[in-house]
Parts: sequence; structure tokens; C-alpha cells
Amino acid sequence: MGTFPIIVMAALGGWAILMTVLALVSGRHLRRERQEHAEAQERIARYRAAVQRLERKAAATAASFEALQQEYLQLKRAAEDREQAPPERPIPMLVIDSLDISGEVGTLFEHVARVATAVRNYSAYTRGHYGPEPNKARYDLLWLADCLHTFDRIGKALAGGSQRSLAAACEELLSMYGMYLKDGSGYDSRDTFRRLSDKVPLAGVTEAIQSIAMKTAQAPAAEPVRTGREPQVQAPMAAAGG
Repeated sequence: MGTFPIIVMAALGGWAILMTVLALVSGRHLRRERQEHAEAQERIARYRAAVQRLERKAAATAASFEALQQEYLQLKRAAEDREQAPPERPIPMLVIDSLDISGEVGTLFEHVARVATAVRNYSAYTRGHYGPEPNKARYDLLWLADCLHTFDRIGKALAGGSQRSLAAACEELLSMYGMYLKDGSGYDSRDTFRRLSDKVPLAGVTEAIQSIAMKTAQAPAAEPVRTGREPQVQAPMAAAGG
């Protein structure tokens, strides 16, 4: 065999090897591109789903905003209507012997509610069933209950329509409430009401009780009711021969 055929066969063999290597590299590159393309498609699908979720969320937010805006406009119109409406004239709702003590009794009710809220804070439920009891709980509960237990006298006086009983009940309460901030004995009511001054202030309820006492003191005494059984006073007899 001559040299030329050998050279040709060697060249063809080299070319075949080169083509094979190029085919392998190209195939690997193509597979990588396909994988990257699939991953890109998957990312695009995820992004598209995320965009759709955001669009739905934005639509829901817009609907909620529109509903809130409508509610705001309704509340604004209602507030404007209330402002334009004539002011309501207060009407006495609790009157005893022509004395209007509605505001004072309302303040007493508010005081009762504040005391009840303060007492509830000492319950086992509030402190977690087995939580430790505050050190001064027994004294606090004593004085919180003490500042209400004579309210029954005011209730009886109001139910009976008696100014005298109401005045006596108010004087008793004022005496008690005046001592609360002075007593520094072993039971120490002063300490309790100073520590609880933000939850159970005594100034407002004391002013209300004083107002009731002043109104009952300034009220004119009621005239005796005639029953028709009073003895008739006879005119003095004329002088004899008159």
C-alpha cells in the first residue's frame, strides 16, 4: 500500500474522531441548554403563578378598601347628620321629691363598675388559676368591698323616696370615704386607695355624694299632706248677749 492511501485513511480517521468529539460536546451542550430551558420554563410558571396570586390579593385588597371607603363615607354622613341635628335636651331621669340627681346616680354606677373591675383582677381566673396572690390582696379586697356595702342605704332611700334617708346615707358614705385616705392603721385603707387611685379614684364619687347631700339639704321641706281628718278649729264664741 502506498503512502498516500495511508495518509488519506489517517486523515479520515482523525476527521471521524474530531467529529465524534464535536458531536459529544455539542450533545452535552444541547442537553444543558434543554435543561436550562426547562428550568427557565418552570421558573416562569412559578413567577406567573405568583403574579396571579398577587393580582388576586390586590383585587381583594382593592375590594376591601372600597368597602372601607363606603363605610367611612356612611359614618361621615352619619356624623354630619348628628352635628346638624339639634342638641338633645337632657331630661331628668331620676327625680326624688323634685330633685334631679340623675348625673350623681350615674356617677355612682360608674364607681360600682370600676370597683367590680378592680375586684375581678384579684380572681384566680385573672391571675392564671394557680398564680401567686398579690401580697396585699386581702386588704385591697376588704376595702374595695367596704366602699360599696353601704350603697344599699342609698338604694332604699331612692326606692322609698325619702330625702331624710338619702341625706343620712350620703353623710355616712362621706364619713367613710373621708377616712379611707387618712387611715394608716394595720388595715391601712389609705395604702389601698392610693395604690389603686388610677383604677378606683374616689374624687368623682365623693363629689357626686356631696352633690346629692347638698341638694337634699337645700330642698324645701315638704308640706304635710292633709287627710281630711284634722280636727276643725271652732271660732271663739261671741260675748254673751252678742
